[in-house]
Amino acid sequence: MGLILTDGAAYLAKNGAAWLLDIVASARLVPAVRRAEFECWTLRVDLTKHCAEVVCTDGNGEREANILYRQRLEHTDFPLAELRLYVVTDSDPGKVVMLTSEY
Repeated sequence: MGLILTDGAAYLAKNGAAWLLDIVASARLVPAVRRAEFECWTLRVDLTKHCAEVVCTDGNGEREANILYRQRLEHTDFPLAELRLYVVTDSDPGKVVMLTSEY
C-alpha cells in the first residue's frame, strides 16, 4: 500500500503488532486518509478490559473535524496503554510510518 516502515515501526510489526500496521495500511482506502500529508495515529488500550480504539487525525487534535479514521478493537493484548505513530508523505513511492520518537 505504499508504506515505508522506519526501524521502530518495523520492530512493532516483527514483535506482535503487525495488526496495527495492517490497520494503517487498510485505511489507505479511505480518501481523506490517502490525501493527508500528515497522519497522527493513536492506539488507546483499556488494559483492564483488553479492548482498544485506533484513531487517525490530521495532527491538529482529536476534534471531530480533524479525525480521518476511527476503529474500535473488541480485544487486544497490546501491553501499553497508548501508542502514537506518525505517517508522513515522502517522495515516491509513498508514505513513511514511524514512531513519534523517530520524527
